[in-house]
Amino acid sequence: MKPKEVGIRVYVAALILLVYLPIVVMIVLSFNTSGRISFPMEGFTTRWYNGVPTGYEYASYISAFYDWKFWIAFQNTVYVAVTAAVLTLIIVTSVAMVLRHRIIGRDPLFYLILLGFVLPGVALGLGNNILFRLMNWEFTWWTAAILDTVYAVPFGLILMMARFDPDLVLYERAASVLRASPWVVFRKVTFPLIRWEVVAAGVFGFVLAWGELIRTSFVMRGTGVISTYISTELAINPVTPKWYAVGAIVTGISIVALVILGWVLSRGQR
Repeated sequence: MKPKEVGIRVYVAALILLVYLPIVVMIVLSFNTSGRISFPMEGFTTRWYNGVPTGYEYASYISAFYDWKFWIAFQNTVYVAVTAAVLTLIIVTSVAMVLRHRIIGRDPLFYLILLGFVLPGVALGLGNNILFRLMNWEFTWWTAAILDTVYAVPFGLILMMARFDPDLVLYERAASVLRASPWVVFRKVTFPLIRWEVVAAGVFGFVLAWGELIRTSFVMRGTGVISTYISTELAINPVTPKWYAVGAIVTGISIVALVILGWVLSRGQR
């Protein structure tokens, strides 16, 4: 093997280790018997996941399964992520169908949409916080879903437009020549050719909204979603393996969603 190939493999391995080692450490420590975060582990237990509380523990020592705040946050997270996924799917599909044509203002509109992930999360969160207050909207899970959709749409749009079939317009024109209505053209021709891109945009919206913290923290009150719940609790409670267990649960769902996304993107277009 050439030195250049060895160097590239070492570099890639180092990057993978840098990204995934903290996640592996978090999952391993979530099974630590001791309430302290330290190596070596004192033993192996699942009590931070499903241990029955005695009734006198602080929040950091109550297992995730018996923590009612965790379940409220989990429910809110599901609401936010699913809503953001559906909104992202619809918006990305409709905008992509328009931007693939040379219309007036196409480029400014495209870059305007990209601001959703170019702008710092703090700036976007503060701006929407003021906007929702002026509109007298209550801060709840659906306000978080709206903001997360703004963040997810640019990623889904780039993904979808990059994978459009170059011959899609020709197929649509052929159907139109045969006197098919625009709705029939979309349902019978366009959608079957882009269905996997549509699903991928929705999954992308779900994944990005699932773990979003910065933007969500500005437009949601109460227990919030899992990310804001952990951030708030760690500000007043000690760090124990319980929070690593919660992080492992969140990470596991994210990994499943990413596997689904990878499978969808690997599907053929035709």
